[in-house]
Amino acid sequence: MEVSIRPLMMEDAYTSVKWRNDSEVFKYTGNTYNHEITIQDELSWIKNVIQAENEYRCAIIVDNQYVGNIYLTNIGNGSAVYHIFLGEKSIWGKGVARRASQLILKYAFDSLNLNKVELNVKMKNERAIELYKRIGFQEYSHDEKWIHMIIVKEWVQR
Repeated sequence: MEVSIRPLMMEDAYTSVKWRNDSEVFKYTGNTYNHEITIQDELSWIKNVIQAENEYRCAIIVDNQYVGNIYLTNIGNGSAVYHIFLGEKSIWGKGVARRASQLILKYAFDSLNLNKVELNVKMKNERAIELYKRIGFQEYSHDEKWIHMIIVKEWVQR
């Protein structure tokens, strides 16, 4: 299974709109919608995020198939915030999130020269928490719903 990442493209909206309307896919993201997301909504969202200056938004590709999104937001002052979701449920639990995370962290530390990357994960998302710990993130605080984690450049095994 070959995993890669590439910048999001407008045509990705035709696949990702299905994921945004799937409650099983989106239940751990922290995003909630009070209406169905239309293709126009998704095209508008992708257009906006592609143009954002302090973000690096990527599609996760497995064997030439678009299966999810991974991105860095709030890039600046040596840090960024990490996000990921896998929309294609058939690849859940197969190491795709781990590999895609390694790729974007390598980009963050080697190409963007960031010092740290942070994330927020819902406490109930146990699989994601385990993944983040395996790739080197450490918890630094939490509240009743969220765990806040960080990875520092020096911690990353090369």
